[in-house]
Amino acid sequence: MTNPLRTGMTIPIFPLPTTVFYPGTPLPLHIFEPRYRQMTADALEGERKIGMVLLRPNWEEDYYGKPQVFSVGCVGNIEREIKHPDGKYNFTLAGLRRFRIIDEREGKPYRQAEIELLEEKNEQNIIEGQSNDCREELIGKYREFISFIPEGNSQKKELDWNLGTKLSEFVDRFAYLLDLSLEQKQSFLEEQDVLRRADFLHSFLKMKIDLIHLSKKRATHDPRWN
Repeated sequence: MTNPLRTGMTIPIFPLPTTVFYPGTPLPLHIFEPRYRQMTADALEGERKIGMVLLRPNWEEDYYGKPQVFSVGCVGNIEREIKHPDGKYNFTLAGLRRFRIIDEREGKPYRQAEIELLEEKNEQNIIEGQSNDCREELIGKYREFISFIPEGNSQKKELDWNLGTKLSEFVDRFAYLLDLSLEQKQSFLEEQDVLRRADFLHSFLKMKIDLIHLSKKRATHDPRWN
């Protein structure tokens, strides 16, 4: 039986340039570099945990060394792994917890870090049959947004709102479904306050709606459209 996640434990970290990972979400991975094949093999023999972190800008200069990473990431559990005859792996990482890197550890071809688990602030339970104001406001704002999207557009779709029994689960899984920029995704990951994360998503959707209104207003007043 594996040990539970705990502050102070050392986990392998997998830095990528365009991936930000959230608790409660799936991340399919294809592992082909030798150092990360070793990382996967070691994780499968041990705790089955890998921490995903985002590489900072200009990572290309030292990719095969130790390029700088953001200190906050998300640790996940390896599920549905497949090892191919050539030693490569496919698996899905299931998001568990936010963490902060305390210190990096040497001794392996891949990177390892001692981590601090980050606690959720202002957590709320989502109880079936009972209204949750924060959840309902986000659903309402999303429905307002998609009401402006033309029929036939792939973005115009109602979501499955069964996104968890805690507000943290709901907002993290909701964020996973939105087209946030890489910088927005990392900022969202680093925010421990669940209500602030919800406000972040509400503001993001409002911005999208405001841009649609602005675009329509410009089209109405642009003589090229007459």
